[in-house]
Amino acid sequence: LSNGMEVLVAEARRFPVVSLSVMLPVSGVQEVPAQAGLAALTGDLLGSGAAGRSGLEIAQELEGLGVLEDSSVSWDSTHVGFTVLRSRVEPASRILSDLVLHPDFPEDEVERLRSERLAGISQRRAHPVLLANEVVMRFVFAPESPYSRALSGTARTVGTLTRQDVRAFHAAHYGSTGAAGIVAGDITPDEAAELLEQTFGSWPGAAAATHPLKIRRHEDAPRVVLVDRPGSVQAELRVGQVGISRTDPDYLPVTVMNHILGGAFSSRLNLSLRERYGYTYGASSSYTTRRGPGPFLVSTAVQSDAAAASVREIFGEVERIREAPVASEELDDARSYLAGVFPLRLETTAGLAARLSQIAVYGLPDDYFEHYRDRILEVSADDILRAARAHLRPREMVVVVVGDAGQLRGPLEDFGEVRVFDPDELEG
Repeated sequence: LSNGMEVLVAEARRFPVVSLSVMLPVSGVQEVPAQAGLAALTGDLLGSGAAGRSGLEIAQELEGLGVLEDSSVSWDSTHVGFTVLRSRVEPASRILSDLVLHPDFPEDEVERLRSERLAGISQRRAHPVLLANEVVMRFVFAPESPYSRALSGTARTVGTLTRQDVRAFHAAHYGSTGAAGIVAGDITPDEAAELLEQTFGSWPGAAAATHPLKIRRHEDAPRVVLVDRPGSVQAELRVGQVGISRTDPDYLPVTVMNHILGGAFSSRLNLSLRERYGYTYGASSSYTTRRGPGPFLVSTAVQSDAAAASVREIFGEVERIREAPVASEELDDARSYLAGVFPLRLETTAGLAARLSQIAVYGLPDDYFEHYRDRILEVSADDILRAARAHLRPREMVVVVVGDAGQLRGPLEDFGEVRVFDPDELEG
């Protein structure tokens, strides 16, 4: 556009609908730790009032247009957008412009959403699954790394946020610099560019630069973190380490490797912990890739008396995939599945827009997804072995267990230093 904002368009004329969004390089990375949760709060407040209209009035306008909203805040970006009939894309885009450029952040809405966030944080800390997910990040990443904290913030930080903080964050970081328009559906590139020029072409650049992203592992973390929930008969297990970024050259080999290890129902971890030993209803592993190296995480829930044996088997499977090439049948199944499901994700305009967003957020080549399936099918057993040895590092993995410390501590000491915490101690 005339202000330098990039526009990515995928023309798909099968149905008379359009998915349109604005991607901003705005996330929790821009927050100071004392204001953790500010980026998410700001993004979620955009629809609460804009250009002199209340949140209710905006909601009624969107409902009248038949708009399906699709907005989110992640560790990499903020997306604000919608899917709408092609005949109504122009008025919907004007509302989108108001939400991004002219939010009002009404005081009562700020307080309402802030209160909801505090209630959600309280519930999160009382829920073993959510508590385990939060705690493992704290001990995988160094304290100064943004990924060590929850994107939604803590009770202490969210409790201090004000309307002034939200407005200041928006003024500092919401600008056209680094932003992109994402458009997919029943619209030509020229039509999309003209539409966005009218609504976003005069949008000035951001007032502040993005903070440098520094991600490193927590070098002083104990081997085992045990969060005490007296009386629990079940233990939530997490085994984690720092993983890879989205732009790592090994992204595709790691994707196939993780599918075999724990990314599918037929994976090694699930077959071992569920089918062979009956320790759990399900076990999985995942690499969450971001601009910076995100977490690698193994997740499961087991009976307390099977916790130590489950941890031992998790490390055993990690070591096995690092020791020898995967079998040809495993490799063929994983590659075929990943290549086969990929086209299904392009069946909707929202699915197409999501791929365009990845190109914009991570600076991928324009033709990246044209060759994605072929590159998945080219991943070899040697590629997987190399990726596993480089990106699965058992000595750096931290074990987090949420359960009854009285039952769990002794058996878990076989894996190294065990530190026991009360959930209240971990509020930061």
